[in-house]
Amino acid sequence: IASVLILPHPEREDPDVRRMRPSLETEDTAMRVVMEYEQSQGRQVYDVHEKNLGYDITSLDLNSGELRLIEVKGLAAETGTILLTPNERRVAEDRRDCYWLYIVTNCADNPILQEPIKDPARFPWHEVTKVAHYYLSVDAMTRPMQVREGEAPYGGNG
Repeated sequence: IASVLILPHPEREDPDVRRMRPSLETEDTAMRVVMEYEQSQGRQVYDVHEKNLGYDITSLDLNSGELRLIEVKGLAAETGTILLTPNERRVAEDRRDCYWLYIVTNCADNPILQEPIKDPARFPWHEVTKVAHYYLSVDAMTRPMQVREGEAPYGGNG
C-alpha cells in the first residue's frame, strides 16, 4: 500500500512557467483563427484535434489537390515558446511534404496568424526531458540496515 502526495510546482506562477501551461481559451482562439483562414483560402477544412493524429486540422485545396496537415499552436502573448508532443514531432518528420505549423500569437487580445511554416521538422527543436520515474537499488536501502544490525532501531534500547 502506498500514498502519494501531489503538490503544485513551486514555480508555477513564474511567468516563464505560466506561459508554458496550456490554456483552453488560447487553444480555441488559435483553432478558430486558423480554421477561418484556411476556409477563406477556399480549402476544405476538418478539425481533427481530438483524434490524436499528430496534427489539429486537415486542409485540402480541391482545385490543386494540395493536402495540409496543420498543427496549430496558440500563444496568449506576442511571442513565447511552443512545444511539440512526441506524436506531433513524429508526424512532422514522417510527413514533411504536407505538414504545416500555424502559430497564432496575441490570442488573449487581438489574435495574429503568423506566416504558416511548411516542414517545421527542419528546424532545430530542443528535446524537453521530463522525469518519469526515479530508481534506487534495493541494496542501497538494505545495506545500511545490515550495518546497524547490532544497534537498537531508531535509538531505542535493544
